[in-house]
Amino acid sequence: MHQSSIAVVIPTRNRGESVAATVRSLLADRGNGFELIVVDQSDDDATQRALSSLQAPNLRYVRTSTRGSAAARNVGIRHARSDLVAMTDDDCEVPPGWMGGLAEDFSRHLRIGIVFGNVTAVDHDRTAGFIPACVRGEASLARRVSDMHMVEGMGACMGVRRSMWAQLGGFDETLGSGAVLRSAAEGDFTLRALRAGYFVYQSPRWSVLHHGFRHWEEAGVLVRQYWYGAGAMYAKPVKSGDARVWPLLARLAWRWAFGRSPVAASLGSRPYRWVRLAAFLRGLAVGHLTPIDSSSGHYAKASTLRRGAGGVRLARRVAIADQASVGARARRSADG
Repeated sequence: MHQSSIAVVIPTRNRGESVAATVRSLLADRGNGFELIVVDQSDDDATQRALSSLQAPNLRYVRTSTRGSAAARNVGIRHARSDLVAMTDDDCEVPPGWMGGLAEDFSRHLRIGIVFGNVTAVDHDRTAGFIPACVRGEASLARRVSDMHMVEGMGACMGVRRSMWAQLGGFDETLGSGAVLRSAAEGDFTLRALRAGYFVYQSPRWSVLHHGFRHWEEAGVLVRQYWYGAGAMYAKPVKSGDARVWPLLARLAWRWAFGRSPVAASLGSRPYRWVRLAAFLRGLAVGHLTPIDSSSGHYAKASTLRRGAGGVRLARRVAIADQASVGARARRSADG
């Protein structure tokens, strides 16, 4: 499959030089035969200035007032003309052949709606901190909801069919980094795709290099964010009465007790077992109290929550209070 049949979307916020490096790595891959869309949620024009020197006819810069990675991806995909859309993050480096490889994987089966590749950490000082990563050694094809436990991908190396994205109503913008429910936008999108009858393919052949270094003091905060979002994500099928999700929750409980995911393995050796459980249950509770838009399968947005019943308002307050608590812990850790 030719690269001209694929678009690449990069969400960014306040990382001008970093996203410029990401764009340069993409432009080095066989020139201008693909769409490249940068969606900027920055607080200033530094990103726009950093990208202004990169002259490429296939590069489109989109400024948006939205917040959160899921919202930025939705904006970028709306601007894409290609049916296949690849996504990476603004602190990643893309090697040659990445776009073509993701596009080829979609041709393995007509029902493949999502493709994940590996996210590999660049060399860094492991005594000082970590870089979130997700590396798998074998390919896998998830065909049904019960296969969701096989899916371990990250949005930094992800491809979707635009037609499927439109059918599912896009990413849920209350989930994901920068949103009120913090994470799991990609997991939620994947689960909704499987529930709709699409397949999800994971390939170790294609990867991006992740430069997103974090200090060890930030690991606990990140674990809380991941599992809080996961709890909110799984609350949707639980509320809808989808019995197919219960075996998934049983597998998740086993992993909580005995195992670790590839992403968790990149966050160090500490298991954070009770931190994970508390965050998951809190996310599950908030998700249970938050209404779902029946037409899209998304959680109601903030404007709707403020008009909701008492339980919905409580969910909103709990979510905001929990975010403030996590931020306070992060500041205390940073202050030593």
